Amino acid sequence: MPKIYYINFIDKSDLLRDMTLSGLTVFRFNNANLRYLGLVTPTNRRYRYVYYLYSLLLNTLISICYPAHLMIGLFQMEQKTDIFKNICVIFTVLACIIKTFALWWRLADIETIYAIIVKLDARITQPEDVHFYTSDTLRRAKHVQYFLILLGVCAFAASEAATIFAGIMGEWRLMYPAYFPFDISASAWHYTAAHLYQAAGIILIFQNLSNDSFPAMALTLLAGHTRLLGKRIARIDDAAVSVAQLQRCIEDYRDLLDLRLTIQSFIAVSAFVQLLSTGVNMCVVIFYVIFYVNDILWYIYYMVYLVAMPFEIFPLCYYGTCMQLEFEQLTYAIFSCNWMDQSAVFKRNLRIFTEQTLRNQIVVTGGMFPVNLDTFFATLKGAYSLFA
Repeated sequence: MPKIYYINFIDKSDLLRDMTLSGLTVFRFNNANLRYLGLVTPTNRRYRYVYYLYSLLLNTLISICYPAHLMIGLFQMEQKTDIFKNICVIFTVLACIIKTFALWWRLADIETIYAIIVKLDARITQPEDVHFYTSDTLRRAKHVQYFLILLGVCAFAASEAATIFAGIMGEWRLMYPAYFPFDISASAWHYTAAHLYQAAGIILIFQNLSNDSFPAMALTLLAGHTRLLGKRIARIDDAAVSVAQLQRCIEDYRDLLDLRLTIQSFIAVSAFVQLLSTGVNMCVVIFYVIFYVNDILWYIYYMVYLVAMPFEIFPLCYYGTCMQLEFEQLTYAIFSCNWMDQSAVFKRNLRIFTEQTLRNQIVVTGGMFPVNLDTFFATLKGAYSLFA
């Protein structure tokens, strides 16, 4: 079992509260979301056991019972329409549960990521660097979060709208065919209870939000800090302090590598599961839409669902590519500094540093799949190949 020393990591957001620059501010929603999901123990001992009870109830009802009622229902179904409709959502639910467990297991990595970001933020001193970091890097990280929230809300709203409209037209059915220990058609109260429970599955959207947004936002900050390092290297000019400046830049480069490795460790399981489930689920949804969907609103919902699935992994893959390109640009930044007028010690260190920057820096998930746009498009091709 993982150690519990990481349970106070959310308080890291207070480290730079009194400073004008903090990359941790973009993670405030993620921190609050993790507490809401019952994954992080509060620091206040007075309410700790109440929180334990809340976490137990929430995760039992959502993380255990929710996929269980879908899987039991799947084995009880006889109509192909219901079977494929169930399969369309059950892959997503199971992937979400696995990713949430993987996130909880690697929560200590979040504390490490925060600590490195704090250290790198302290190196941003030039006004133009501060402007770039706040107006570009942090803004992009926030946009990743807003984008993923919008995807989840649109998918949930489309599902609710299709279910309610079908009921108004005279056919009150559940959003997803599933098992309940009571007859949902026996009374309006039974149906309402079943519908509200399935609607409560929106909590899974918040689980997915933490799983998908945090690593993408962390990669965004990594790409931004890598570019800022290139700017600091290119500004090296004064021979009197050039060796010390280069040494600090090399230390920053080591911090960037540590941040990359920590992010890679954090998404080793979750991103792989997401890529796999996206490819399989897209294939199933396409098959179901072509052969079984007749209602226009359900058709709209599954189109939204189909588009949302690949876009859920797009920010992670996109900023994985951005990070990779920014590391490649460091070599060019090195030769943009005034290296010709420097000492022999500086040039020797610079040559060694240059050799290090020539290495291809990528984030890998599942031990073999690079997190970049090539993998994103390969996932789409894989979904089409499964369908064909």
